[in-house]
Amino acid sequence: MPAQKNPDIDRAAALRASWLSRMPEAAVTEAAACAKVRLVEDGMLIYAHGAACDGLYTLVRGAVRFSRTTADGQASTIAVLDAPTWFGDLSIFDGRPRSYDGYAYGETVLLHHSKADFKRLLARHPQIYERFLRSLSLRLRATFDMVEEAVIAPLPQRLARRLLELAKLKPSAMNSAVMPSGREVPLTQEELGNLLGKSRQSIAKLLRLWEEDGMVETRYGRVSIADPQKLMRVAYPERIG
Repeated sequence: MPAQKNPDIDRAAALRASWLSRMPEAAVTEAAACAKVRLVEDGMLIYAHGAACDGLYTLVRGAVRFSRTTADGQASTIAVLDAPTWFGDLSIFDGRPRSYDGYAYGETVLLHHSKADFKRLLARHPQIYERFLRSLSLRLRATFDMVEEAVIAPLPQRLARRLLELAKLKPSAMNSAVMPSGREVPLTQEELGNLLGKSRQSIAKLLRLWEEDGMVETRYGRVSIADPQKLMRVAYPERIG
C-alpha cells in the first residue's frame, strides 16, 4: 500500500459505529489509541489470498471487494462490503492465511489493528469476544441460507435478493418514503454471474427483462434498482403479497 496523507479520522467514533458499538468506553479508548489509519486508493490491494494474517480491518469509508482468481486467470468477485463494518477476523481466530484477495472499491478509509494489538484488546476486554462470536454465527447462518437458496430457489429470486442486499435494501425497510429508488449496485453482469454461479448471458437476459418491466436500469459496470418494491416481490414472494 503506497504511503499517502491519511485523513483526519475520529478513531473512537469509527469504532463505535462498527465492532465496538455499545462496548465500555475503556475498550473504545484503548482500541482507538492503537488503531492505524490507512487511506487506500480505488483498486489497490489490501491483502492477498494466501497471505499471513496481519490483523483486523475496520472499514470506515468506502467499500472492499473480495475476489478469487480462477485457474484461467479471471478474477471472480465473492462479496462486496460497504462501510461501516469490519473484516479480517477469520484469519485471526483460526490462524489460517487470508481466504480471498481484498481490494479497495473507490477511495477507502480503514482502521487497522495488528494481530498482537487485537489479541491484547480481547484479553483485556473479553466482552468483545461475544461481539465476534455473534458475527461469526450470523455469517454461518447466512452461509447455510445461501446453500439452501442455491439448491431450491430459482435464478430470478436469487439475483433479486443479491441486488437488494448489495444495495442495502432490506425487507423490513422496504418503504418508498424512506428508501428511494435508484440504488446502485457497482458490479458488472459477469461479476453478478460469478456470485450466483451462473453465466453472464443468463444474468444479462434476466436484467433485460427486468429493465423492460421498469425494475432496474443497467449501465456499464453497474445496475440501478429503479423499483425496489417490485424487485422485493420477486426476491421474497412468500413475504410480500
